[in-house]
Amino acid sequence: EQKIQHCTRTAKLDPATKRPRSIVVQFSSPKFRDDFLAATFKFNKSRKNDEKLNASHLGFDNKDPIYVNEHLSPFNKDLHAAARLKKKEKGYQFLWVRNGKIYMRRNATSG
Repeated sequence: EQKIQHCTRTAKLDPATKRPRSIVVQFSSPKFRDDFLAATFKFNKSRKNDEKLNASHLGFDNKDPIYVNEHLSPFNKDLHAAARLKKKEKGYQFLWVRNGKIYMRRNATSG
């Protein structure tokens, strides 16, 4: 069974930046997508900063970091950026994205 249905690079918002273009992957099922995201989060959480997912894990000669996130629409990307600012301003502890929705939580015990 093929796990990746489609894969493409996105256009750069700022052509002058040296950052590589993002890669968007469409998985064959939401369950596999969720499992993949959970595995990358677990991998990074269990390691120190210099050992988190990076290019050397894929066989390249450098240790450039690899960031794995859910793809957001341009509107939700702006909303996520605004939510990150509010999180910092209001002292919230958690902010995350799940299935294209943005969630914020004050602390581990708040509902």
